[in-house]
Amino acid sequence: MKRHFLIAFLLLFVTAPVLNAQDDLQRYLPEDQLHWLTDGDAARFLVLKKEYLQAFESGQMTLIPDWHYHPLQSFYVSYLYEVAPDFGWTTWALTPPDNTIRTDNLQTPATRTHFPEQADDSLFEPLVAALENRIALLQEETLKQPGFAVWVVEGITADITLRLLEKTPSMMPDALVIVNAYIPQYHFNKALSERIAKSPLRILDIRTAESNRWLEAQWSLRKKLATKYQHVSYRQRQLLTSGNAGQAELRSTVKGWLEFHGY
Repeated sequence: MKRHFLIAFLLLFVTAPVLNAQDDLQRYLPEDQLHWLTDGDAARFLVLKKEYLQAFESGQMTLIPDWHYHPLQSFYVSYLYEVAPDFGWTTWALTPPDNTIRTDNLQTPATRTHFPEQADDSLFEPLVAALENRIALLQEETLKQPGFAVWVVEGITADITLRLLEKTPSMMPDALVIVNAYIPQYHFNKALSERIAKSPLRILDIRTAESNRWLEAQWSLRKKLATKYQHVSYRQRQLLTSGNAGQAELRSTVKGWLEFHGY
């Protein structure tokens, strides 16, 4: 009897943090910004929402931080979520799926070369499927709303998002903003640059002062590939400042780019 009780107690102790992780976010935001999505399996996904604060609504801005982060943990995504309503956008901040990305699984291990063989692309299939499920649920809400659809995606999430849009073009927004997009593996990272350059979307590619070496290695190539593939709606912007000044620079960059395209 005691043994059964101990097992039940341990199961509760182990699973409780997982079950309550999203609920804990309620402590940080007003209730009117919390929006829950439920799929067919009754799983709940938390989306943060802020209403536009202008006379006219420009559209719906969906923001997704780097994989393994929730929106409040991202210095730049959380900032855009807060300030974009000031220039007419309703913002929706989505947490990426819980699927784990292990960087050591992205390439063949035990290799001596600096350019190790990449893993099979099938590694990304469950990640793309999980993200597709969440975005599809969110689009049931956003597509009912007026205006344009713009996505802002960060880090590794940018690569998985572009893979998703290649797989399911019907989900494409009107424009895409990518922030510090990279994949920590040589071949996949280079393929990301090709993916960006070949995308039919209007893309604003932003590099912040805190970007990593993976982005630095591909930054100039992306612009060259955009020219090669005649991607006339691709723009690069490198933020020159960091911290609060970097956030302000991000705001003016995104706002100006959206206005330039008539959004």
